[in-house]
Amino acid sequence: MPLKTSSFRKELFKQDFRNVGWISIVYLLGLFFTIPLQLMMALNSEYGVEPSDAGLFSTTFTFEIQAFFLFIMPVLMAIFLFRYLHVKEASDFIHSLPVRREKLFNYHLGSGLFLLILPILMISFMLLLFLWLVDVSDFYSFSELGYWTLLMVTVSVLTFMAGVFVGTWTGLSAVQGILTYILLLFPAGFVLLVSYHIHFYVNGISAGLVMDSSFQRFSPIVNVLEYYPLRNESEYLPVGYLDLGIYVVLSLVFYVLARLIYQKRQLESASSAVTLTSLKPVLKYGMTFCFALVGGLYFSDLQNTYSWIIAGYVFGGALGYLLSVMLIEKTWRVFSMKQAKGLAAYGVLTALLITVLPLFWLNYESYVPEKSEIEAVFFGNGYHHYEDTLSQNDPSLIRSEEGIAAVRQLHREFINKDQSLDRGDRFYFIAYQLEDGEEVYRYYEVDKSLFNEELAQVSKVKEYKELNYPVLKTKASEVQKVTLEPLYSEAPKPVNLLDSEKIESFLESYRKDLYNLSYEEMAYPRGLRTDGNLVIEGEDSEYISIYPSYNNTIKWLKNEGIYEQVIIQPKDIARVEILPWGSPGNVPDRVAYEQMKSQGNEAWTVTEEEKLSQVMKGSHDRGNGEYLVGVYYEHDPNFYDVLSFTEEDAPEFIKNHFKQ
Repeated sequence: MPLKTSSFRKELFKQDFRNVGWISIVYLLGLFFTIPLQLMMALNSEYGVEPSDAGLFSTTFTFEIQAFFLFIMPVLMAIFLFRYLHVKEASDFIHSLPVRREKLFNYHLGSGLFLLILPILMISFMLLLFLWLVDVSDFYSFSELGYWTLLMVTVSVLTFMAGVFVGTWTGLSAVQGILTYILLLFPAGFVLLVSYHIHFYVNGISAGLVMDSSFQRFSPIVNVLEYYPLRNESEYLPVGYLDLGIYVVLSLVFYVLARLIYQKRQLESASSAVTLTSLKPVLKYGMTFCFALVGGLYFSDLQNTYSWIIAGYVFGGALGYLLSVMLIEKTWRVFSMKQAKGLAAYGVLTALLITVLPLFWLNYESYVPEKSEIEAVFFGNGYHHYEDTLSQNDPSLIRSEEGIAAVRQLHREFINKDQSLDRGDRFYFIAYQLEDGEEVYRYYEVDKSLFNEELAQVSKVKEYKELNYPVLKTKASEVQKVTLEPLYSEAPKPVNLLDSEKIESFLESYRKDLYNLSYEEMAYPRGLRTDGNLVIEGEDSEYISIYPSYNNTIKWLKNEGIYEQVIIQPKDIARVEILPWGSPGNVPDRVAYEQMKSQGNEAWTVTEEEKLSQVMKGSHDRGNGEYLVGVYYEHDPNFYDVLSFTEEDAPEFIKNHFKQ
C-alpha cells in the first residue's frame, strides 16, 4: 500500500509539472536575467557600475522587475495548478481518484510550493558561488543574500497561498486572479478608505498620517513596492523581519482556511463565482461598503460638503451592491424587490453607523495632553518632517516650558476654530512625546491667518526656530564651504567662502538674523532671496536662504565687499508687472497672478530703477495682498517671481497709480 501511495504521488507531481512547470522555468529565467546575468556584466570593469548599499535590491539588479516576477508568478502558479477546480469535467475526474480530498489538496499544494521555491534557491546558490569565487563585495554580502532569499521565499509563498485560498472558494479562474490581488491589497485600501472617512467627521486625524506612517504594512504588495532602491541606506530593508514573520503566519492561516473550504466544496460549484453560500453575503456587502466609501471620497474631493459625501455613499453603495449581485448570479438581470430590500437594509445600518461613529471620537478631538505629561513636542508640517527630525543625531524638539505651553495653546485654538471639512492654506502636524513613552499625533488643515497670534507665540520659541532652520545647530567647524548665489543676477559666478574664520563669522551673523525673525518674517519673507549652500563634512549639503531684511547678514556682506554679487540688485530686473488684486483671500500669490494674467487683465509695467528698488521689498506667499507684482529678470526672461503688497505696506507710487 505505501508503494502504491508513493507511486501515485509521483504521477500527480508529473502531471502538475506538465501543467505548471513552465511557470517555474519562466520564474527561473526571469530571476536569472535580472540578477546573475546583470552581476556578470557588472563585474566587467567597462560596465562602470556604481557601488550601492541597497544590495540585491539596487538598481543594478532592477528591483522593479524582481517585484514583477515576485507577484505575478505565484498567482499564475495558483491559478493553473488548481485550474481543475473550475472545470466541471476535470473536477469530476480528479475527485474520482482513490485518494482523500485532504491528501489530494496537499499533493498539489506541495508541488506548487516546490516548483515556486526551487528557482529562488537555484538563483541563491548561483549568487553564493559568486561570493565564494569572485569579489562581489561592492554588490552584496552573505547576509544580504540571506535576506534576499528569505524575502523572496516568504513573499512568494504568501502570494501563492493567497491565490490558493481564493481559488478554493471561487469557480472562475479569471475571478481567482483578480480577487487574489484584491485580497492582497484590500487591508491597505480598506484602512486608507476608512481613515479618510473618519477624517470627514473627526477633527485632528488625517488619512495622510495613516498613509505616511503605517499604510504600506497592511499589504505585502505595497510594502515591497514602496521600497526605493536609490535611498542608499544600508539599514533600510524593503520589508522588516517582523513583517516577514507576520507573512509566514498569514500563509499558514490561508493554508488552513483553503484546506477546510476545499473539503467542503461542492463539485458542481465549478464555474460559479462564489462556491460557498456562506461567503456570498460577505462578498456582496463587502463590495457594497467599499464602493460606498469610494463614492463618498470621490464626491468629497469635488464638493467637500456632507450632503455630497452622503450622496456619494448612496450612489457608490448602490453600484457596488448591484455589481456584486451580478457577479454572484452571473447575469445583469438582478433588479428585483428582494435586492431592493437587501440594499435598503444595508442603507439603514450604514446610516446608523455614520451617525453613531463620530460620537466615539469626541474625546479624541478635544484631547490635549497635560503639561506635566509631556516630555517633548514637535510642531511642523507633516509626519515625514517629524521622521526626518527624529533621524538626526540631536533632534530639534521643543522641550522648554514656554515652548510646550505655546504649542498647547495653539492646539486648543485649532480645536476651537477648525472643522474637519475645512480646507485651509496650511497643514500643521503636532506630535507629543509623553513621559510614559506614548506619542500623540494631531493633524490640521487650517487658514494660517486665523491663528496669527498663537503662531507668533510659537515662532518666538528658540527650539522652534532650530526645528525650522537646521543651520542654527550646524557647527561652523564642520562646514567646509559656503556658496552664495542670487538666482538671477549679473554675478558671473557664485561667491564661495572657504576660509574657516569667514565661514564662522558669516554663520554667526546669519544665525543672529534667524533668531531675531518675527512670525511675519518667517511666514511671509520680504524681498528677493539669495540661495546659499553649506557643504558639511561627511553629510549632504544644507541649503539656506538670505533675504534683504536679514540686517546682520547684509551688513556682513557689505563689509566683505560682496553685497552686490550676492544680493539681487535693481539692475538685474528687466521689469515688474503690477496687478491690483480685487479679491484676495488665501490663494497663493503666484496662482492668483497667473489666473489674472490668463484672464486678460492688463498689468502696469514698471522699469524705473528707483521704483524697482521699492517693489523688491514685497512679501512672499502672503495670499491676502491687494497688489500682485511679477518680477521679470534680465538674464532669464522665462522665469519670474511673484511678490505682493497689502494696502498698508504698498509703496505710495503703486497706490497712487491705481487710485487714478
